[in-house]
Amino acid sequence: MRSEKKSETLEIRVSHSEKSAFAARAAQRGESMSAALRRLIAEDAVPLLVNKEAPMWRKFTIAGLPAAITAFVLIAVSLAGAEARTDFKGNFLSMDVNQDKIVDRSEMVREMTRRIAKAHVPTACLGTQWEVRWSASPEVLADGHLDFADGNGDGIVTLKEFVAAHERNRANDFILADTDSSGFVTVEELAAAYRVDEGKINAECRAAIGMQGAAEAPEIVEWLDTDRDGRVSLREFVDH
Repeated sequence: MRSEKKSETLEIRVSHSEKSAFAARAAQRGESMSAALRRLIAEDAVPLLVNKEAPMWRKFTIAGLPAAITAFVLIAVSLAGAEARTDFKGNFLSMDVNQDKIVDRSEMVREMTRRIAKAHVPTACLGTQWEVRWSASPEVLADGHLDFADGNGDGIVTLKEFVAAHERNRANDFILADTDSSGFVTVEELAAAYRVDEGKINAECRAAIGMQGAAEAPEIVEWLDTDRDGRVSLREFVDH
């Protein structure tokens, strides 16, 4: 499909400190301020612009992947990961061993080898997707992660692609959780999404590896809800 021509302009006035903070945040993501603004505008419009078939498209996309990659994607970007706010740039730089501002397959294999060596698969997780993920070879996980993050298909990942891939998948997760299409996720909607996620990894395994579930939905919404309106916006969700 031909993309819509960018013919409109938008002028906003902010304080010097706000501009400086935004510039620093954009730089951390590897973006210009213009690119960051366009992304924010596009993401804020997602609940209005996204086709209602988007959740089904995502299900088909995941269902079509090999089992090990399916487990990797579901666990890595699912609602089960309410970890500390992600340092995308730091994560990327830790994989970019030669500091050439790209991550290639050899660097990705090295990172997956490191993660597999540190992975803990308790007895309660045997037979679950958690075991499937960490039973895969470094090469299989690396290829899956490259497919996930390599936006232009050139076999390498830039910081911009890395950030965009993770934020795009978080936006997709948000759309799946926002069942009433209000543009916000409530405690009830998040708990329902977790219950679906719990079907992939049982309660005993989740407890053993410290993975949150539906019972923690109120606490997680409180943590994500930075403007304290009792619900989570797309921006709040993606930024976690």
